[in-house]
Amino acid sequence: MANKGTGPVSRRTIILIGAAVVAALIIVLVVLQLNRPEPQPAPTASTTTLPTPTPASEPIERDTSTALLAALPGTVLDYAVSDQVQSQAMIDASALEGWQLTYSSTDGDVVLQVGQWPTAEEATAQMQAVLASVDPAAVQVERERPVEVAGTAVGQLTVLALADGAGRAVWTNGTVLFVADGTLRAVDDFYDAFPL
Repeated sequence: MANKGTGPVSRRTIILIGAAVVAALIIVLVVLQLNRPEPQPAPTASTTTLPTPTPASEPIERDTSTALLAALPGTVLDYAVSDQVQSQAMIDASALEGWQLTYSSTDGDVVLQVGQWPTAEEATAQMQAVLASVDPAAVQVERERPVEVAGTAVGQLTVLALADGAGRAVWTNGTVLFVADGTLRAVDDFYDAFPL
């Protein structure tokens, strides 16, 4: 009989403790919800387009008497033609016409050899000869890919890393072979911006 009065108290104590635990959980959840940081909006991607570099000087007056010469740009990025002479190397390789143009900027020069052959196959064969003339131990191929015009492959590009940061981009576009020499970064950028 001594336990008779403690039964309901035990039950009441359990109910009070349970209610206190539930109340504490509710308070903790409310406090956590109120202190929760606001969700941050997802960062939006933005594209910054820098202005196209322009040459510090004007291109020289030059011969544009052939279709090939007329098609060659006077400026590319911040490079402007500072010299144009006949390319004996291209003529010696049986090009119909061959030219060397020096494109100058405040960062240095890109020397472009240009030759045109009667057929695309002959231009491609000369490209292979130019690539084979470089010591394979002193060169690393940076990129190779087809040259496309309006989605159609019309030639091939090879960009070579040479010693001391120098580079050479060699590409064909139909019957024309281009060989650009300068720093690796310069010839890579020069090719990407060159319109032919």
